[in-house]
Amino acid sequence: MDTPFFFDMDNAVGYAIGHTAARLKIGLRRTFLAHGHDVTPEQWVVLYRLYEAPGLSQAELGERTVKDKTTITRILDRLSDKALLTRRRDPHDRRSQRIALTPAGRALVERLVPLVRAYAAAAFADVPDQDSETLRRILGTIEARLDTLLEP
Repeated sequence: MDTPFFFDMDNAVGYAIGHTAARLKIGLRRTFLAHGHDVTPEQWVVLYRLYEAPGLSQAELGERTVKDKTTITRILDRLSDKALLTRRRDPHDRRSQRIALTPAGRALVERLVPLVRAYAAAAFADVPDQDSETLRRILGTIEARLDTLLEP
């Protein structure tokens, strides 16, 4: 089909990246549920970022997880309801909150890491290490270019 409105969605790189990412998230969610953990992949990313860097502000956490303010607030509310994290006012900036995992949140991350590793190993089993490295490099190049496109 060759019309001015035709777009080859099935061969679009962005679509392929998004489609694959969505399927990875679905599989990870199923893995968590199969092991008795009611955690979404989006929540997992937030939990892990807080595990590796306790005390991030909500804005810093949003930047590290590529989540907007509304989305990160919603995720934090759900994790707080599960008693997995705490929010404390920043003593140097009263408008900001510092976020940290509770002991239960840290323990959950430590239970999830092996599941994530095993899931990733299974999902990427047919991809040679060299191809994985190339893919990470290419995605990094695309992301860096996108950063320049998003600058004001």
